[in-house]
Amino acid sequence: MRILIVGDVYSVEGRETLERNLNKLRRELAINFVIVNGENIAHGSGINEKYYRFLLNQQVNVVTLGNHAFHNNDIFNFIDHADHLVRPLNYPEGVPGKGYVTINYNHKKITVFQVVGRTFIPGPWECPFKATEKLLQEVPSDLYICDFHGEATSDKVAFGLHFDGRVNIIFGTHTHVQTNDARILKNGTMYITDVGMTGSLEGVIGVQKEMILKRMLTGLPSRHVPASGGLTQFCGMIVDINENTKKVTSYDILNIIE
Repeated sequence: MRILIVGDVYSVEGRETLERNLNKLRRELAINFVIVNGENIAHGSGINEKYYRFLLNQQVNVVTLGNHAFHNNDIFNFIDHADHLVRPLNYPEGVPGKGYVTINYNHKKITVFQVVGRTFIPGPWECPFKATEKLLQEVPSDLYICDFHGEATSDKVAFGLHFDGRVNIIFGTHTHVQTNDARILKNGTMYITDVGMTGSLEGVIGVQKEMILKRMLTGLPSRHVPASGGLTQFCGMIVDINENTKKVTSYDILNIIE
């Protein structure tokens, strides 16, 4: 089984870059299963039903979110019946939506879930380690894939080592910067601290550089306007898994600049 994972799709540049590259990769590399982080797909903050449907039309199997999951109010209109949408598992009980989805693919159960790290990300987050332990105990599956949405690299590395051999793939999102530490861990887990961002390469992690520089140089608040024009990047990774042994056999990191 060949799984494609795509990092944080940011606004219109991200959507266009995703569509252009996803179709090409699916044709050329025989992709079987696609996971996309879409928490910034609607104008750089949150997701709405229109762009959720856009991702489904691109034959994306699972859409993950993050700490911006509820930043677009439209999500409350559809999240409870969005069967391919995953918000953070470690939200407190009672939050709308699902922290994981299990997809039946080729007679295998694939469970995709997401947790948010608690370092440097304000929020009501419960312990991501305990939430994952509970999931593994209560949700039987052939494969487990985790999107760890976190700011601190130490949180992600520690999580990867702790669940090595129990979660098949652990990929990081949120920082929008691809890391150079992809590896298969000792007990077989495919791990990367951050798969990076899909969208404009001309701004500061997706935002117009002028907006960010103004805030950094003056301390004054500034509105986040998505960057546009110029180079784009498509970041993610491809993971091959033996469906019989459930082991990762190979992987490729994607950083396509156009």
